[in-house]
Amino acid sequence: MVISDLYEKLRLLLSKGENVIGLPKHEVTLKLLKNMFTQQEAEILTSSFSKVSTPMNVKKISRLSNIAIDDLTDILEDMYHKGKLIKLGTLYVLLPYLPGGFEVYFTTNRDDPERMKKAAEAHLELFKLGFPYELSASDYTIYRVIPTIKPTERLIEIENSMELTHQILPFEILKEYLEKANPKVYAVVPCSCRNAAKLAGEPCKQTNENFCVTTGTLAKMVIEQGVGREVSLDELMDVMERAEKEGLVHETFNMQDTATFVCNCCSCCCGFLKSVKELNNYNSITKSNFEPHVQQEECTLCEKCLEICPMGAIYHHWPHKEDSSDNEIKIRLDRCIGCGLCASNCPEEAIVLEKVREAVPVKSQMDLLTQRAAGKTH
Repeated sequence: MVISDLYEKLRLLLSKGENVIGLPKHEVTLKLLKNMFTQQEAEILTSSFSKVSTPMNVKKISRLSNIAIDDLTDILEDMYHKGKLIKLGTLYVLLPYLPGGFEVYFTTNRDDPERMKKAAEAHLELFKLGFPYELSASDYTIYRVIPTIKPTERLIEIENSMELTHQILPFEILKEYLEKANPKVYAVVPCSCRNAAKLAGEPCKQTNENFCVTTGTLAKMVIEQGVGREVSLDELMDVMERAEKEGLVHETFNMQDTATFVCNCCSCCCGFLKSVKELNNYNSITKSNFEPHVQQEECTLCEKCLEICPMGAIYHHWPHKEDSSDNEIKIRLDRCIGCGLCASNCPEEAIVLEKVREAVPVKSQMDLLTQRAAGKTH
């Protein structure tokens, strides 16, 4: 088989499925896949896996690929070690490139450095070709924003002391959301987006630390692989607060059940936030139900909120009036995603969060996949 035909077959395999974000037929995709997967690996995958996210045992893969079990096991274990496959017990699973394959491969970060560099460059090239618009190719978004910790807690205190129009629900409170992980296992892992950006020569401008989080079965897997560092829930909440101080946005699957990950994202590397900010791709993410409001009488105009806002939604309105009474901080709510970083990092607590919407996500991951498939626009 001609090499380009082999990788085109792999592209189609990785792009097949109602809830898969398909890879475009383009020379950049060929560059990506040729560097992520060796020719032998591509041949095994295309001959043995009929679709992504379907567990396969070694015997069946051996029969379909015509490779002896002992030799094949070594190859599959190496792919698992490098994040090209995941394992469920003794079964191997090929994930779609997005969501899943990209994240696992670049989080694991164990493949040949030169191959990874070229794959990361190709991923960045796909961004510039408009690939992120595929993230918004459904009426139901994959990701949602979870607001910051302390401003939400302050709002809950107000909610408990007086009757408010909007009730704050458990999936909107980060600690309550994480407490419901099943099993209650947590791990901190390197960020796939920041790893890829660094490999591509465009390192993160926001942080040098690892803040992304896995829970439940995925946490168990990354701990077993030596990719993730196990933490308790209390330690995890400390990590989340430090992420907020670094200016990172809490994001997770757009559902009520606890996802197997919570990303702490920047707008210079994260595929979702970067596409929202640089491509005005707001339909790729669900804003939180909260909006920040500046209490001007408390504000000292220190501009910390301008510096920390990931979306560039805050600005200093220099005065027009003779008495300078309009010298104040303003928020462009059309650009705001409701992350609460401005409120969390305001030294005077002059910015407060208010719940302004009642958008309720679907319950489970299965519901999310169903809703997203039903809402696909192309």
